[in-house]
Amino acid sequence: MVTKLEVQSVEHDERTRIYSVSGSLFGNQDGYAFQNRVRGAIAAGASRVVIDLRGVDKIDSSGIGILVAMMWSASNAGGGMILTALPPKVEQVLGIAMLLEHIDHADSVEAALTKLDAQT
Repeated sequence: MVTKLEVQSVEHDERTRIYSVSGSLFGNQDGYAFQNRVRGAIAAGASRVVIDLRGVDKIDSSGIGILVAMMWSASNAGGGMILTALPPKVEQVLGIAMLLEHIDHADSVEAALTKLDAQT
């Protein structure tokens, strides 16, 4: 069963956005709308992105592609992206795809912000 993707965002500062995501992160209309929303914020100058995935119950290969595309967008804009609070199923899928070695992640939003401060 696919649950509707819901995204809440907070402007931490002019360069940093925190997104709290819940539901199914799939390559569907909701997933690509989320990607476009993040890319739009990056283009507007918010190149430091934290994505809290604690509420995500499922992710498919297209959802993984969405995360990778957002990571590259942030990186190309001189910032970075960090995933936080990975649910076990999501962590398992990202691990199988060997992406945990390439996508930065942290246990909490606070830890992610500390990492971003050290990077950019």
